[in-house]
Amino acid sequence: MEIRISEIDLTRAGIISVQRDLSPTETTWEVDYTIGEVMYRVTGSAFHGRPRGRDADILLALQTFFFRSGCPDSNGIEVTAAQILTLSGHARNGQYYTGLRDSLLRLGGVKWTMIRTQWDEKEQRHLGTTITTGIIAEMQVMDQATGSHRPFASRELSDTSHIKITFVPSFAASIRAGLFQILDGELLSRLGQPQARSLYRVLQAHRVTPDGSLARELTFSLRDWFGACGLEDERTDNAKRTLDLAHERLKGEAYLHEAIYKGRGKAGSITYTFLAAPEPELVDRLLDRGVTRPVAEALAADHPQRIVPALRVIDERLGTGWKPRSIPASVVDAIRNPGKWGYAVTDNVSKAPARSKAGSSEGAMDDLPSKPRETARVLLKLKLGRVPSVAAAEAIDQLSEDGLSSLLDALKRTKDQALPLVRALLSVDL
Repeated sequence: MEIRISEIDLTRAGIISVQRDLSPTETTWEVDYTIGEVMYRVTGSAFHGRPRGRDADILLALQTFFFRSGCPDSNGIEVTAAQILTLSGHARNGQYYTGLRDSLLRLGGVKWTMIRTQWDEKEQRHLGTTITTGIIAEMQVMDQATGSHRPFASRELSDTSHIKITFVPSFAASIRAGLFQILDGELLSRLGQPQARSLYRVLQAHRVTPDGSLARELTFSLRDWFGACGLEDERTDNAKRTLDLAHERLKGEAYLHEAIYKGRGKAGSITYTFLAAPEPELVDRLLDRGVTRPVAEALAADHPQRIVPALRVIDERLGTGWKPRSIPASVVDAIRNPGKWGYAVTDNVSKAPARSKAGSSEGAMDDLPSKPRETARVLLKLKLGRVPSVAAAEAIDQLSEDGLSSLLDALKRTKDQALPLVRALLSVDL
């Protein structure tokens, strides 16, 4: 049987830490944890440092580009730095180009061994698998250094820097099968915070039950959950603080209903309950087209309005003699990207409860969130007339208390006065 390392396996192994920042000296780690009845031991080695935070966005962009390039038999792609940042939803400026090079090196340098085992009552022994793998088999990055005296220091990328990447065969096979598309790219973009995006990935992976359906409720011991999220070395209060910030964002987007702690310290537990429930009829239609159950359930929950029109478009193209490399993967892409496939649907911008749609920002002031940073995001959305960029959302998260106060003061002004002040305060594209 062919072994495919999918994004679900990658996320369950906790290879990309939920933390936004880690010490570059953290190049090896080992963690044991139990999720449900399955026990995991992951031993990782990362020459350039353990992947973390935004690295997951970069990996998803690479997977998406590989798929849109037709999943080449060579398992490789050629892409520019600007294309990666655009697909990942990050700003195209010096800071993000520097971060992109570091992310690519971390993703290229990480290898791990994962032992996954479960007690077999009939055999009276633990049975499972041991897998040693990585993500990227080979990578070439065209970079540069300023100045002539230190050519190996401060290497940089530019808009047009060419990047060649070859995935390991098992990882490329998982992309061809559409297994990476269990995640909702639009939700990832709206979440903003790296921690929220990372936790969403981990939760979505562990929601997949043995029969492939998505669990509506999950309970973990905190010790195991910290390990699964790459927070095993954090103090309990620090780890909880990191998770709680992400919980609030996921609740705000109506993905997560609640996260409840019980007990004290790492001996305690956490229970997650989820809001989105897929329609069984839509799931069945996707299963009939070869889409894997976890991806089918995720799509039916995230975008139920798109499934019938997307399937109609696929059928029309097949009727003309079109022969895609993978029908299931094409179905998934058609649902995820209606504009690309040429059909229109009435889709909610956000699954979060609708706010008042008064004709002016002043008319919506009474319906603002109680938390200052959420208030800032809502006010900025009202001033812009659209959802702020991912870079703007991240910049708001990183503001000091004084900076946040100045931002809120600026957003109370008229649109013409507010937006120049906000751009100056955040220093990113809005």
